[in-house]
Amino acid sequence: MTGKALAGSFSAGLNTPVSGATVAAKKWRVTRVVSAAALAAVAAAALSLGIRALSRPPELLVSAARVADITRVLAITGRIEAERTVLVTPQFVGRITEIVRHEGERVQAGEVIARIADTAAKSEVKQSQANLSARQKDLAQARRELARTNQLVTSGASASAELETAQLAVARASDDVLRLTAVLHEGESQLVLLAPFDGTIVRRDAEVGQVVGPTSAVFEIATVASSRVTAQVDERYVRALLPGMRAEVLPLDASGSAEEATVSYVAQAVDPLTGAATVRFAYQRPPTGVLVGMSVDVNVRVATLLAALTIPRESVGGGGTHSFVLIISGGSVQRREVRVDDWPAAVVVVQSGIKPGELVALDPKAAAVGASVRARITPDGL
Repeated sequence: MTGKALAGSFSAGLNTPVSGATVAAKKWRVTRVVSAAALAAVAAAALSLGIRALSRPPELLVSAARVADITRVLAITGRIEAERTVLVTPQFVGRITEIVRHEGERVQAGEVIARIADTAAKSEVKQSQANLSARQKDLAQARRELARTNQLVTSGASASAELETAQLAVARASDDVLRLTAVLHEGESQLVLLAPFDGTIVRRDAEVGQVVGPTSAVFEIATVASSRVTAQVDERYVRALLPGMRAEVLPLDASGSAEEATVSYVAQAVDPLTGAATVRFAYQRPPTGVLVGMSVDVNVRVATLLAALTIPRESVGGGGTHSFVLIISGGSVQRREVRVDDWPAAVVVVQSGIKPGELVALDPKAAAVGASVRARITPDGL
């Protein structure tokens, strides 16, 4: 072939048109290569970040031990009770015929609050009334005889021995009248129920027509006007309470204002079954709007500790002589034995083992000793 022919053939090869499918295929191959490279770069970056994240120590919530003045308050729950409460029961079996006084009413000592019917008791009362009436007549006659004899002895018409006999008769009749009066009163008391003291009827457990007896509590009478608060205090804290300490008493539902009170009694023995001792509180002023048996909150300020070193209660692990905390120092966890003055409050007072400002883990089980951690102080500082 001639050179001209070869040149023509070469030129024709360069100018030959390329189809659209061929171009698209080439572009797809280029795009695929670029995409794969980008994904590889992203994966490498993520792997790098993951490795760095895995290499960072975990965060641990901590609180700084701090010095503060602490007011120690003992918060307990008690119940309002009357200083004196009595269950009124009949002396014999009988049927209630009348309820004279009702719940909420104030009564005086000896006042009739109910009447009871009993045939035998009524018969005994009638007989006692007859015996007393007869002996009262005898006493009146003896006194008249004594006056007459006294005149005769004064005038010399009778001997002094007769005067002594008349005086003895009056004394004997007087004793009999007193004895029979007591018998009659006792018999009459069996037909009624009497208020044993000045107070308020706080409960009635019987109705008219009901048969009651010595084991039936018909009424409960209490001295509501002189109520008090009684609480059972755990043996760990009862020794901190002393008579005369001031307290405030509040209803559980916060419906009323706080009432001032003082510690009036602290038991000197602990109930072995409950592990608690009885403590009573006397109101400074008689409370209003309270009911016997109502539950109340009692707050007693027992002490003020100046410049006390404190940490959150939940940061202390173990207990007693084996109490400990986790200290974060230099990015690692250390176990530290501590001695704390435990008290039912959000913070505890540290007596030994740590210094002010040291970082204490809030959870004593949150990390192993020697582990690397990043301390994150709680927002409230506790």
